[in-house]
Amino acid sequence: LASVHMIMEAMDDPSFFDILAQADAMLPDGMPLAWSLLVAGAGASGPSAGVWTGTVGGLVQDALSGGVIGVGGLAKTLVGYVVGQFGARFMIARPWHHVLVFFFASLVHAGCFVGVYSLLSDEGTMISYGTVLTQATANAAIGVAVTVALQAGPGAFERRRWRRRSLSRRFGG
Repeated sequence: LASVHMIMEAMDDPSFFDILAQADAMLPDGMPLAWSLLVAGAGASGPSAGVWTGTVGGLVQDALSGGVIGVGGLAKTLVGYVVGQFGARFMIARPWHHVLVFFFASLVHAGCFVGVYSLLSDEGTMISYGTVLTQATANAAIGVAVTVALQAGPGAFERRRWRRRSLSRRFGG
């Protein structure tokens, strides 16, 4: 499984690129999708839902990634709470509002995640700003697409049902 971060690091580091290129299969890890569901849910449901969603999602990510258990949970819990508070205080209705929320939530998450790992490591953790900005942009794009699809989904089913009913009345079916 490859994260957006791994792909961006491979673009900067030829030796890491060679390691990834030797893999039998390279599959996306799905974290931008999970991330977008966390932020969308926290923004719509408030801080308590954001805390629970972030905690569970982060701990599951930690368990599956083989990293230090609790670092991802802490980062996602913090982001879930902040986004939930923001969503409770401000109306996040337009797509560009969602872009800003996803982008800045990604930056807060990266800062918390890298900061905690830097405290735990003797060498510190270095990450390029370009990688963080690229990952935040990718998360924002995927997050807005998921949010728009989730908002359009229930209405689309209802419109389809209404259209079928209208056609059956019109053509006697």
